[in-house]
Amino acid sequence: MAKSESGNEGKEMLCAQCGNNMESGERYCSKCGKDSYAVQAPAVPRSAATNWDTHVKILGWGLIVGAFLVVIPSAIFFGFFGMFSHIFPAPRHPFFIVPMFGLFSLLFLPVPIGIAAAGIGLLKYRDWARVLTLILAGFMLVAFPFGTALGIYAFWVLLSTDGSSSYKSHATAS
Repeated sequence: MAKSESGNEGKEMLCAQCGNNMESGERYCSKCGKDSYAVQAPAVPRSAATNWDTHVKILGWGLIVGAFLVVIPSAIFFGFFGMFSHIFPAPRHPFFIVPMFGLFSLLFLPVPIGIAAAGIGLLKYRDWARVLTLILAGFMLVAFPFGTALGIYAFWVLLSTDGSSSYKSHATAS
């Protein structure tokens, strides 16, 4: 501890730029003029940092749950297809109606299967899952409001600088 000129005891500090001895109350270095308060900026606490693992898990489970929500229309069409063929006898409806509903319901199945596969792949940190999720996220943007939110969230998690590097480091480790 050094005595200051006024007789009060103070801590000596070193200027970060030139190494000059400074009193604890001095804000600017008397030799070079460097602001000592700018050097002492508080570091960002660890709890404020983004936990990318949690975001990847939320996104993966969100895709899996979303896949089940997309499969519901397919189940409805499948049920309607079977019900429709029993309610109306064959001569009363055109021959293409029943196969059309069956084909339409089958067209819904690859979409939720792809979405669920992307979610499972994300949870296992597979490289292909990141690419598949980004492709599907582009299509999800039109499914307002939930698909849009999930698509934007997927882009943020997988394309942000920190999120992308975190995902890639986990993918190479597994």
